[in-house]
Amino acid sequence: MEIIRLKRLKNYRDLGGIKTVDGRVTKSHMLIRGTTLFDPTLLGIKLLKEQYNLKTIIDLRTQKEMLEKPDVLIDGVEIVHMPIINEAVAGISHEKKVRSFKTLMMMPRMEELYVSMVTAESLDNVVKVLKYILTLPLQKFSVVFHCTAGKDRTGVISALLLSFLGVDRATVIKDYLLTNKNVQFKANMAYLGLLLTKGNHKLAHKIKHYFMAEPDFIKASLNRLEKDFGSLKEFFKQKLGFSEEEEKEIKDKFLEG
Repeated sequence: MEIIRLKRLKNYRDLGGIKTVDGRVTKSHMLIRGTTLFDPTLLGIKLLKEQYNLKTIIDLRTQKEMLEKPDVLIDGVEIVHMPIINEAVAGISHEKKVRSFKTLMMMPRMEELYVSMVTAESLDNVVKVLKYILTLPLQKFSVVFHCTAGKDRTGVISALLLSFLGVDRATVIKDYLLTNKNVQFKANMAYLGLLLTKGNHKLAHKIKHYFMAEPDFIKASLNRLEKDFGSLKEFFKQKLGFSEEEEKEIKDKFLEG
């Protein structure tokens, strides 16, 4: 995988160059995970278009989030809005601005939020995103998919795409944890801010972890799918509904070797 360094845009990386369990490698300039494209530089746009051949942006945020900070319109690039969670869930997630101490105290564990993304209506939305990306024609790549911080919703989609393509669990988690390079400072500032203003060590520690990517968070999503379907392979089989021939064609599109 390759870190894409863009001014004013953090947490971007190309998911190419990752080995699968059967010895193949994910193709570069196909799948790019990132954050909101609200305020990119002209140089950043040029880099994504010319070096990474950006053709499609998939916005995983809610309607409200999208309207507050819309992705910039880029000539020749299609923006597709495919929200994962509803406004109520987004309102209690770390990706929204916390407005009161009471709200902080009521925030659920991150593992619960990750489970909620792969159950009920949100699971249907996740499946739609996966099918959309996997079945896009080659001329629509590369694809950038993003939420707000590029950690939670983006992390779940990335983990499932890589798992479908045959990447092992340890490598999937390694990709997820790379987000910490971009959120560590913000997490530390949130911790210190709450500690100074509220004097509550337990709460400050809890909020710091809302900003971080931790193995148990993404494992909560993957483990829940394995519990509900028996395995990720069975989840993909039941929910994506690809035939063996279709699955082979899709993997050939995304994999080398």
